[in-house]
Order: sequence, then C-alpha cells, then structure tokens
Amino acid sequence: MASKYEEAIPMTSTAPQPHVVVMATDDNETTPGCCCCDDGCEEENEERGNWSCNFESILASISYGIGPGYLWMVPDRYFRQGGGTFVYVFIAMQIFIGFPMVYLEMALGQYTSQGPIRAWRGVPILQGVGIGMVVMTAILSIYYSGMMAQILYYLFYVTGDLDTATSCDNPWNTENCYTGACGEVVEYYGGVNEHKYNYTYTTCSGGASAAAEYLDRYVLQQTDGLGYIGAVRGDLAGCLFLASLLVAAALSCGIKSLGKVAYVTTILPLFLLFLLFIRAVTLPGAAEGIAYALTPAPVMDINFGSALISAIVHRLTLGFGGYTALASYNRFHNNVIRDAVVVVFVDMLVTLFCVLTMAGIFGYLAYISGVHVSETVTAGIGMFFVTMVTMFSQLPSGSSWASLFFLCLFLLAYGCQVTYLETVMTSLMDLMPRGLINKMPGRESGLLSKRTMLHGVMTVAVCFLFFLLGLPYVTQGGEHLSRLVSQYNIIIQPYMFVLLECVALTYLYSPTCRRCCPAIRRWMAELSHMLQHVCCFCCANVINWVAAVTWVSLIPLVILFYLLTGIGYWPSQISGPTWSVVLGHFILVASAGMVPLVTIVNIIIALVRGKPSEIVQPPADWGPYLNKHRRGAA
Repeated sequence: MASKYEEAIPMTSTAPQPHVVVMATDDNETTPGCCCCDDGCEEENEERGNWSCNFESILASISYGIGPGYLWMVPDRYFRQGGGTFVYVFIAMQIFIGFPMVYLEMALGQYTSQGPIRAWRGVPILQGVGIGMVVMTAILSIYYSGMMAQILYYLFYVTGDLDTATSCDNPWNTENCYTGACGEVVEYYGGVNEHKYNYTYTTCSGGASAAAEYLDRYVLQQTDGLGYIGAVRGDLAGCLFLASLLVAAALSCGIKSLGKVAYVTTILPLFLLFLLFIRAVTLPGAAEGIAYALTPAPVMDINFGSALISAIVHRLTLGFGGYTALASYNRFHNNVIRDAVVVVFVDMLVTLFCVLTMAGIFGYLAYISGVHVSETVTAGIGMFFVTMVTMFSQLPSGSSWASLFFLCLFLLAYGCQVTYLETVMTSLMDLMPRGLINKMPGRESGLLSKRTMLHGVMTVAVCFLFFLLGLPYVTQGGEHLSRLVSQYNIIIQPYMFVLLECVALTYLYSPTCRRCCPAIRRWMAELSHMLQHVCCFCCANVINWVAAVTWVSLIPLVILFYLLTGIGYWPSQISGPTWSVVLGHFILVASAGMVPLVTIVNIIIALVRGKPSEIVQPPADWGPYLNKHRRGAA
C-alpha cells in the first residue's frame, strides 16, 4: 500500500515513469525522537560516516556562516547604507531569503549524503553548478589563507608591542606620519565585496596613521602594483604554514575531527565577541555611536538594494556549497529545518552584536577625536590592522584586549577556512572509486576506516598544495594579487549559483509528471519523506511550502535584480599588466564557466546515447545514499 509520501508523485500507465528510487525495508530502523541527534548518535552511514552528534553539525554550520567579515562589513554596510534602516531590513531579508537558501542547501546535502558535485547530479542539465561551487571555494580557500597569515602575525607580534605599531619613531615611518585617531577618511581601495582586501586609511592633512604605515611599509612592505610582486615575506610565510598546518589537523579525521574543532571555532569566538561587546559599549562615547547605528535614516544610496542582497549572500556564505557538504554527513531523518533556523537565528544575533560592538568603538574614536561618529567609520579588512590597533593602543590593558580581538578574529577565519577546505575534500572523496578506497589500509567503518584514512592523506596533500599556491599572497605585492583574485572569483558567481539552485530544484528537477509545477512538487515530496519523523510534521510541511514560494519566485527575482543592477560592481578599477587581466578572467571562467560547459557536455552525451530524457532525469543511482531510506518500496 502506497504511503502518503509516495502519493505526492502520481504515476499512470501511459505517462513516462519518473525516477523513483526503491527502498528495501529495514526492520531495525528506529523512529527518531526530538533530541539533539534525532536518529540517535550511532553511526548510520558506516561508509561515509556521520557527525558524532548533530550539535556538532549545527556548530560547524554556524562557524561557516559567521566569519571575520561580520566585523569589517558592519561599517561599509550599516553605517553607510541608512544606519538602522539597513539593520532592520537586513534582518527581515535574513528570514525570507537567508533561511530558505540555507535550508535548501542543507536539505540537498542531507537528502543525498553527497557533496556539491555529486548532489547536483540530480539535475543533469545544471550539474555544473556543483562543480563551479567547488572550484570557486577552492580558489577562495587559497587566498583566504593569506588573510589568516596576517591575523596570526598581528596576534603573535603586534598585540604584545602596540607601542611600536602605533609609533612614528620607527625607520619605516614617513614625515607625514601621525599617531592617534583623525577624522578625515580616505579609501585606499573601495567596493562592495566583503571578501576582498580593501583598506580604508584614516588620515590627517594628507598623512597616514602610524598603524597604517606599520601595516603597509613594515608588515607587508607593499609594492606599487601588480607589475612587481616582490619577495616572499618570511614572517608571513611562517604564519601561512602554521595556518595550513592547523587546517590539516582539523580535517585529519574528516568530520569527526571537524566536529570537535567546531566547538572551539564557534563557542569560543562568540564568548570573546561578547567580552569585546561589553568593553565596547562601556567606552566613553559608545552611546552616541550605538544611537547613530540604530537610528533609521533616509536611504540616499541608489545601491541600497544591491548592497543588501550582497550582504545576505556573503554573510551567510550562500552559493559556495559549504552547507551542502556539511549536511551530507547528517543522519537522513535529521530535522534539517531546525538546523537551518538555528544557524540563521544565531547569525542574526551575531549581526546585532557586531553592529553594537563596532558602533561603540566608533563612538569612542569620535569621542577622543572630537568629531562626529560618521567621520570615524572605516571599512575593509584594513580596519582590523589600522583602526583597531590604534584604538587598543589608547585603552588601559590595550594589549590584552588586542590579544582577545585578534584571537577571536583568527578563530572566526579558521572556522570558515576548515569548511571551505572540507567542501573541496568531501567533493573529491565522493568522486573516488570505491575500488581505490577498498585498497586503502584500515577498517570498513569507524574513525580508522579506509575512507577516513584516505581523507586524511588527501587533506595533507591538498593543504600542502594550497600552502604553495598561497605563497604569492604573502609576497610584497600579495595584497594587490589578493584584490585581483577575490574580485574575479566572487564578483558574480555566488549570485549566479544561488539563482540556479532555485531554478534547478523548482523548475527542472525531473519534470515528468503531468500535474502543475511537477519539479517543485517532486522536491517537496522528497523533503516530506526525509522529514517524516520530525516532532511536528504539519509544521514542517507549512515551512516547506512557505520556503517553496521563496524558491519559486522571491529569491530568483531578488537575485535577478542584483545581477541587473550590480553591473557597476564589475572590477573595472583593477589595472595591471596583461597577465593579471588574463588571470582574472581565467578565474572567472574556471568557476562560472563550468555551468554552460557541463550543460553542453551532458546534452551531447544524452543525444549520442539516444536518451534525451537524461538531460533532465536524475541518474538511476541518485537519491538517498542508503537503500533503507529510498522511498517507493514494495
């Protein structure tokens, strides 16, 4: 007798049979309960492995979504885009765009127990979306390590010697150097992309602050442009190696070790951020800064809408495949709706904490400088190494607060980086032939399983490769290279992937039924089957269909609006030698170009085989990883 979930996809003898995976009944399968691990904490998928506890999955997803950009993005987004107006609209958009997309990416990974590349085999015509995500994330992971190296350098060398970093009596200082804060803000390099390395230096009468000169002339020894890359900075290279070593250690045992690291990269930085928040709001002038940040103001910038969409996509790291990779290790009947709600809710809380923390700091800088709060606002990653260093140098026990700040910053970046790399590793492991895995030494399952052993070996190899590829980013011209690569790597790709994710699963997913909207109905049936054991199935169904409305209409329209109005964000301001332009466009094509390339290849293969239906039909082996979870069984 067919269940209520199977009836969601009608079949007739005359219509082509849709792809229905068949499950074998498993009498040993227990009904999950409403606890942290809905299916219990035992290993369900012995071949791929599962999280030791579902709480680790949630922590890893939170850590992935919350990066250091929350601190440097705050001024550029909130203070310059209507203050409190941007804050309140941003929170609303988190609910109607952020949550549905986090849920979509998580649900796809949990349903298939596969990383982005294999998961997107379900829509062959757009399988390139998964490949493009992994390529984009791999490139991001390489230059992201350069930022981690700088943070480690400041954590080790600067926090204990703030006097040197904020003094004008050093050999590298110029005659225009000044100490302290000042009101005139000059942007060294601007833009909307949160991941790129843009600096905003605070100047007085054409000079540069001591902290800015310390960063530019001593730490980076920055060249004039991409025409001369210069030598590798030894101290930064050592920090880069340490960062790579820490990432390899975090992923040495796959998600088993990643789950334990997630406790450190999520709970500890949130605690440190809370301490920084308490200190910031108790500074003189903090009240004025907070009032300025939370007071709604008229929106004067025509790019308000585009800036809002950009903040949503990049702050939650949508379209990068990380949520799909992390959720692929969930147990099949895990309450993924609850996970997505928790991730987005914590994200909103952290957003408010960061707004208030940075508002208090800018209010304090305005207080000691005797200027308006708006004149002290700085943006970009340079804010960490210039504005914050200057502020800590003027606080009692400034070195201690600087240590806490840069430790928090590193842990936030570390949490993102391990997930970036795990997204790549999961995708690579999913592509490995089972015959090769079976030849590896180790057990069939568990911590010392063959898959885990191979994962560890490949992780070390990939981390070493990414370390070598990351060395150009710690050269004297490394900052210019970082700006170039980050601009071309994520200028349009995440938005394109978010749009195609919605289109693929709501319009193109196995459209063989004769009923209205067959693709979205089928995807809803898959979700209902996966969530049949949640505490409140009716509530889950309501949330599913509300999310479906956003997938079908709201999110595609919003992303299309961004793509049509955000043309001005194209990196036309980057100038350099011919090789840099070629490199930038190669990086763009390497990820975004995968979508049309794979589409064309799959169409040709389907036509050559004489089976054009394979263009839109999932392969016969696509679906839940374990047979006992496949629906439609007799």
